[in-house]
Amino acid sequence: MFKKEEVITVHGIKFYGVMNKKQKAILKEVEKVTDSIDWQGIKGVYCLGSVKVQGRDVLGVYFGQFNEKLSSKQKRLQFEINYVKYTVTECPIVFIDTIKNKKPHQFAFIVLHELGHHVDRMQNGATLREGNEQQELFANTYALEKFVKMEGMHSKRLKDIPFLKEAINQFEHSSHSLGALKLQVE
Repeated sequence: MFKKEEVITVHGIKFYGVMNKKQKAILKEVEKVTDSIDWQGIKGVYCLGSVKVQGRDVLGVYFGQFNEKLSSKQKRLQFEINYVKYTVTECPIVFIDTIKNKKPHQFAFIVLHELGHHVDRMQNGATLREGNEQQELFANTYALEKFVKMEGMHSKRLKDIPFLKEAINQFEHSSHSLGALKLQVE
């Protein structure tokens, strides 16, 4: 775990919460393979022990915006990570599950995937819809494009990522592919 006073950033975006040493170390690699413009506008990344959406466990969440119909008092998220209370009033933000993504390569992929949702929103004006196959494929393909640039990631095993097999197929047939990936999908 990192010390509370230690600030962890990727292209100036702060990561808050609980991470192990390997997760923290791989963020340096994530920074190397991503462009600062892709991170522009993100207000923070919150690493929680677990993440749930509508009562279901998820690997990560990109929260792009508050509902416009909410009052300014209602436009706030309050949560606690390791006994530290957070109140978020600005979006977009990212939540990452650090228990299910304990292995650094899985953690890196999920960070890149959620960043892919942000890029989709900023470049294409996409309003994220949970479970939308096109948006999930975009985020996975974006993550794959960056992930394979990280040393030693071509043969890693990734778990529980929806539409990953489809994204790998799409990635392998694209012009920016490095050929067949040896990623193992569970």
